Amino acid sequence: MGSLLIKYKQPKEIKNHVDPNFTFLTYGDSDSTKIQTIKRSISAGSHVFFHTSYKDQAFITAYYYVERVLTKVENANELDCLRTDSRHDEIVILGSRERSKILTFPLPFDKRVVDNLPSLNIDWSHVTSGRQSELKTISDPTRAHRELSAAEVDWLLGECKYRG
Repeated sequence: MGSLLIKYKQPKEIKNHVDPNFTFLTYGDSDSTKIQTIKRSISAGSHVFFHTSYKDQAFITAYYYVERVLTKVENANELDCLRTDSRHDEIVILGSRERSKILTFPLPFDKRVVDNLPSLNIDWSHVTSGRQSELKTISDPTRAHRELSAAEVDWLLGECKYRG
């Protein structure tokens, strides 16, 4: 059982397709590479952390404790019953209502956080040399879903504990 860090765009940027849906705790995807990563890494009991950027800063805004993973092939009827945009996707992650968290105070996804997530393997030399911003240095390598170690998940859960 693994865990993932997933980047998402704000709804206004994607023509109001709300995914992840933090009200119903769903996240869906139809990109073949991302589907394979989800199938390989995620099962009931996994954690999925979501991050986005806003006004030149990246933030971790929520995490799901995964209750189920549904696929269009195996769970078409259940997906059709969803009341979220995820129902149109090939694979859908459902978060647990009791163990997932939407952060009232998002966690700044900055150098301090990245330094505690060594699996991301982010090179800070571009920032120190002035060639690119901290946001770009974090955003570029985290566009694709990234797997997190158990220790990284524990650290992130601790950081999120008092954020609403």
